[in-house]
Amino acid sequence: MNEDTSVERTDAFRGRTAVVTGGGSGIGKAITASLLAAGANVVVLEKSGAGLAAASAELGHDDRTIWHEGSVSVKADVEAAFELARATFGTVHHLVNNAGTASLALIEHCPEEEWDLIVDTLLKGTFLCTQAFARQAIRAGEGGSIVNISSLNAIAATDGLGHYCAAKAGVMQFTKVSAGELGRYGIRVNSIGPGTVDTPLGAGFTVGPIGQEFLDRTLISPQRHQHATDIADIAMFLMSAQSARITGHFIPVDGGQHVRGLHSYWDVAEAQGLVSRPA
Repeated sequence: MNEDTSVERTDAFRGRTAVVTGGGSGIGKAITASLLAAGANVVVLEKSGAGLAAASAELGHDDRTIWHEGSVSVKADVEAAFELARATFGTVHHLVNNAGTASLALIEHCPEEEWDLIVDTLLKGTFLCTQAFARQAIRAGEGGSIVNISSLNAIAATDGLGHYCAAKAGVMQFTKVSAGELGRYGIRVNSIGPGTVDTPLGAGFTVGPIGQEFLDRTLISPQRHQHATDIADIAMFLMSAQSARITGHFIPVDGGQHVRGLHSYWDVAEAQGLVSRPA
């Protein structure tokens, strides 16, 4: 598993402040590392206390970093993180809505609480954080940028991921609405659609027979899964001044997987004996 978060150090974001959700591992941690290396102040909102501790130990805990435990689906937790950012660093310039979770469940048998967990984390969390950021940024009058981590599953449906596909498609469309509403305040909003990514969350689909199946049956160039740093590179570009004319877009970062589309996660898992359809 490749979770390399090494990045080239610059001062491109010196004096800028970002809030990153789900920054304790995977894509979120890679984006946090990139922002810190570029000189930014970063507030990480992460539900997992263990994830926060591990990321803090790896990336450091200096005066430019705040590791805040809380859930993106709880409004009080979100508001506390943004207030902490404002009180410590002043204006928040960037938001990365990355917090996520996933599971395999056919619609017929998906427990309501599992649906709620996925949709609340991915979609409601994106709304709550965007709202909190927008309110601060509009008052500050300095503009800003939001990067939402959606998924290739926003456009590629697959059995067993009804909750996940619906939520990620919602994030993609919410991105467009947010870009339209917030553009007048100088706030840009874009979303990234990663394909299969070699992270702890994506490990079930990137290692072993299932991972090889995806490489064999989907068009990926070069022949590897995405790494967290691949996504972080695009997120950094979308937050930078170089993307000043880019807003409201959904950008697949998938090595070309969207050309053929993702085939069914469920079918691949079932072929490997990991899940089965009820009789």
